[in-house]
Amino acid sequence: MQRNVGLVRFAFVFTGLLVVMAIISVALEIFTGFSISGTVNQIVAVLGAASDAGNRFYRKHQVVPDSGFAWRASFQMTLVELAISIALGGVFLWYFLSTGELKNVPGSLVLILVLLLIFMFAISLVAKRFMFASGARHAEKAHLKKQAKSSTVFE
Repeated sequence: MQRNVGLVRFAFVFTGLLVVMAIISVALEIFTGFSISGTVNQIVAVLGAASDAGNRFYRKHQVVPDSGFAWRASFQMTLVELAISIALGGVFLWYFLSTGELKNVPGSLVLILVLLLIFMFAISLVAKRFMFASGARHAEKAHLKKQAKSSTVFE
């Protein structure tokens, strides 16, 4: 049987969590003056979406994914995250270019930013792998606990 990760749902959950984190970030800054980094918002969204994907995977297939499948799933989720991030980043880049905010940015700074983004997506890949497996294990524990509870009721 072909097992899939549910990348469409991952994309929607990831995007939804990005929006929720942006709203929380803005609200915190307005009401408390505390600012949350955009990177933190993205990592929280990635971790939540990967955990949800693992949970859904277990519920659908009734098996915790092995290490190889978890890495493949993490890579696929990273490609989805990258596509969404490039689309959103393109909108912000277009805005900043059209307002003239980026006309004096040196090329070396752009290179450093690209290297930091590559590093961030590598960390994200590893985090998704572990959160995907963790979400599946959590769903398995909940399922086994529910089974044990229902079996004691009928004894």
